[in-house]
Amino acid sequence: MVDEENIPPDVERAVRINWGVLIDAYLTNAARVGSRYVGTLYFDCAGLIGNGETVVTPPVRELKSHGNFYLVQSACGKDHYVIVSEGGPTHLRSV
Repeated sequence: MVDEENIPPDVERAVRINWGVLIDAYLTNAARVGSRYVGTLYFDCAGLIGNGETVVTPPVRELKSHGNFYLVQSACGKDHYVIVSEGGPTHLRSV
């Protein structure tokens, strides 16, 4: 069951766009790490991950943009995600 409370307005706008493919999830505050993204997930189409949870995508490539949003596809071609917003610069350090 999708918790539709506290959905960011930008996610609601991105959901209304016809991307031409099934969207597996929408990510906010996304940060690119190599060919993957880490971000806050909304509307997991499989219903396994709750809104607001942090996830890591499989390796992806950018397909197209619509305004400030952009569509990415997994390297295997089976999954599609919309990057709704990106977080600020992330500085990672080995420990």
